[in-house]
Amino acid sequence: MTRRAVTDTALDAARLRLKLCGAAALMLLCSACGDGIPKDKDDEDDGESPPPQAALSILAGDATIEGTMDGTGTAARFKWPQGIAIDSDGNLYVADTGNFVIRKITPAGVVTTVAGAAGTSDHVDGNTGNARFGNPVAVAVNRSGTIYVTDNLRIRSITTNGRVSTTALIPIGSNVSGGRVATVTPGGIAVDANDNLFVTNGYGTRRISNGTTFMLEGQSVVNDLSGVSLFEPRGVAVDSNNNVFVFDLEREISRWNQNGLIGTNPLITLAGAPNVRGAANGTGNAARFEQVVGLTVDPQGNVYAADAINNLVRKITPAGVVTTVAGTTRSMTLRTGDLPGSLADVRGVVADGKGNLYVTSGNAVVKIRLPESR
Repeated sequence: MTRRAVTDTALDAARLRLKLCGAAALMLLCSACGDGIPKDKDDEDDGESPPPQAALSILAGDATIEGTMDGTGTAARFKWPQGIAIDSDGNLYVADTGNFVIRKITPAGVVTTVAGAAGTSDHVDGNTGNARFGNPVAVAVNRSGTIYVTDNLRIRSITTNGRVSTTALIPIGSNVSGGRVATVTPGGIAVDANDNLFVTNGYGTRRISNGTTFMLEGQSVVNDLSGVSLFEPRGVAVDSNNNVFVFDLEREISRWNQNGLIGTNPLITLAGAPNVRGAANGTGNAARFEQVVGLTVDPQGNVYAADAINNLVRKITPAGVVTTVAGTTRSMTLRTGDLPGSLADVRGVVADGKGNLYVTSGNAVVKIRLPESR
């Protein structure tokens, strides 16, 4: 082979190597731009999480449209829903006051009627299909799944086998005018692990146990009530350790001291100032509330308050630090999306123990996904 042939062969080999290097570089560049060799899907998604859902969203109903319809999600309709409770399976129970019925909402948002007849106000015990409610306001569920309902001056129960009964009657004093019955009517209820019921009305908070009443605060009955009064429900809740929390008669969030000495004040104040209204956040007595109509407690011991008129959901830590979780002060419009958003009329609240709150707002039931740092 001649020297020229050898030289040409070497040049051809060099050109080939240069072309291969250029092709490799081009493939690397295309891959970096997303148009090259597809990545393995598992590798591409590794470490990524799905986008979070809206922090404030509608679970069921429509805040501005009332109705009686069962259904799923926003296809369902409520009329002035108030109290709300949750069972061990995550099902919600709602006192649908304006429809005179008790509704159930599954975790998937499917709404059904548990007891009562929409549009029919009465007090009739019996099976759930024939039972009637006059003014269901607050609800609680025990560990066995029995639902308790405040219904005018009655405490009603709904068992899992579909039986509605009257469990207790709230006594009314002598010489009480019809316009003051709202003061006597219970507006909050909770049940502990021992099936003790805790009930609030305008002048007392009581524990009902096997037909026996013990007053946590206030009086069992008040006589000589004249004039007219508004119905102002007061929230009450029990945690997993049977600690009882109440929006007390002095407009504070307090805990019942079960071990307190006889003759001493059995309530320990967490937050709020005696008989002072407002919406201020802060610690202890620096905080202000308007009308706390519902309370709930999470597994960490944080108390959440449905603060009506202010239309806020407030958080009270075990140290008494109060912050606003959701809502814009005195807004009347439901605005979903990022917190704090805004809420229509706030009437009830319950925690699911998994970082979510459920609130009755307007004619809807709203879900609030709490920040993980809570």
